[in-house]
Amino acid sequence: MANDPVEITITSPNLRQVMAEAKAIGPSIQRKLRKDLRGVGDDIIKDQRSILSAPLPGKAVKSGQRVRLVQARGKKKAYLRAVNVYQAEPASRSRTRGMRTQIKASLKTRVVAGATRSGISIRANKINKEGFEGVEKVWNKKIIRHPVFKKSGRETAYATQFGQPYWWEPINRGQLAARKKALEAIDNAINPKGAK
Repeated sequence: MANDPVEITITSPNLRQVMAEAKAIGPSIQRKLRKDLRGVGDDIIKDQRSILSAPLPGKAVKSGQRVRLVQARGKKKAYLRAVNVYQAEPASRSRTRGMRTQIKASLKTRVVAGATRSGISIRANKINKEGFEGVEKVWNKKIIRHPVFKKSGRETAYATQFGQPYWWEPINRGQLAARKKALEAIDNAINPKGAK
């Protein structure tokens, strides 16, 4: 699961057929349609990138615990669970490894119109850089607990910090507009203006 790209899919059950119809009209129409469909997620990605460009979140310091009611799956009874409560302190780190820049660069819209799968998806691809494995999912969490290495290099301690949930909120805000853009692009390609 950690190696899977994070994605939301805006599906069109006939996307493969639409792409075939566009190709029948002309290969240039199909290429233009594919390019237009790749642009439907631009507003969502722009919103995600603006969240990632915000100032670094602060250090998460445990300030206590609270009790939370958890509804168990199936017919099991609900139970109480103690969860940590964190408060933010200013981030003391000044250096950066470019993790958020790598995530921003990996965001893209992909169009698939294959035999087994078709749709338009917004993805954050796995970052293939040492020390960044799975970071596109981890950075989306509210709280991140990760190892930090002391100066000796061998002793490991753990730090807790806030993440930057950048993924679902922009998608929830922009998915209807993206779907509308996709349908308009399909309509314009298959039924060009001026055609009767």
